[in-house]
Amino acid sequence: MNATTINAPRTSFMRKLAWDPLIWLILGIVILGSLTSPYYLTLQNFDTLMRSMAVIGLLALGVTVVLLTGRIDLSVAAIMIFSVILAVVLTNAVGEALGLRWLVKGSTFVGSSWIFVALTILIGGLAGLVNGIGVAWLKVSSFIMTLVMLTALRGGNFILSSGRPYYLQTPAIDWIGTATIFGVPFSFWVFLAVLVFLAWLIGATTFGRRIYAVGGNEKAAAYAGLKTDRYVLIAFVISGLCSAIAGVIFTARLRSVDAPLASGYELTAIAIAVIGGTALSGGIGSPWRTLLGAMAFAGGLNLLSIWGIGTWYQNLAVGLALLVAVGLSPASRQKIRL
Repeated sequence: MNATTINAPRTSFMRKLAWDPLIWLILGIVILGSLTSPYYLTLQNFDTLMRSMAVIGLLALGVTVVLLTGRIDLSVAAIMIFSVILAVVLTNAVGEALGLRWLVKGSTFVGSSWIFVALTILIGGLAGLVNGIGVAWLKVSSFIMTLVMLTALRGGNFILSSGRPYYLQTPAIDWIGTATIFGVPFSFWVFLAVLVFLAWLIGATTFGRRIYAVGGNEKAAAYAGLKTDRYVLIAFVISGLCSAIAGVIFTARLRSVDAPLASGYELTAIAIAVIGGTALSGGIGSPWRTLLGAMAFAGGLNLLSIWGIGTWYQNLAVGLALLVAVGLSPASRQKIRL
């Protein structure tokens, strides 16, 4: 094997990367931002950008895994907030059982951060499991199942919190929300860690190949002997776990959690996954492409914020971006197993 043969795959990869529309879109956003605002290329703005991308990126990663199976998850944002609120309530109950007062002044949480974090992630996984059981075993449409879950958990958020915010006042939560490592926010390192793990799981393992098989042609996968329901269920559990991790870093940054938070984030997550090339019909996409989608999406919204564009217009931009991404993706126009 000569040097030309060895370098051929690298050359092909670099050529594809150079012609990737998402790369050019990201570069265009950066150039436009640098030309229109002196604040866009500042360290402070990049810090803000990475913290925002960590949250929506984690949600999009979970959605990507579900979309690869040909399903959809509309409940990711509701799970993100519900898991945090229920974890606060349960942690406070643990404190009462131990004779400790961990919720003071009515709504200020000062309890064990690590019990809170562990419970949050567990609750997110369980919520994803409920979605998975409904879709995979009870054969409920994923659109209906996750829409019902979204509605139920939004209502549960208000019931558990009595419509009031919980203020998270502990050193560990403060550290999660504000810490930087080598100048990069801790939350972004968490996002990268989840990204690398899922990229390996989906791209380099038998599990990942079977996820693609389920999304590409589920009947053929079932005839080949794959237990397709099992992989659909696991995909929803992964989505729930990603949502819960996003909930921890999102609320740690705010140092509070409130029932109405993150409304509409589920559409943002879907938009990022689709912009990154994940097909709504299943079987096409990857976590790495979702990273590019998150970079383009977060960079664009960040630029709109710097320009002073209001939230409602940003929401309009999210909808338009999703519409364009779906319209430009031939795979997304195939029959969708919702």
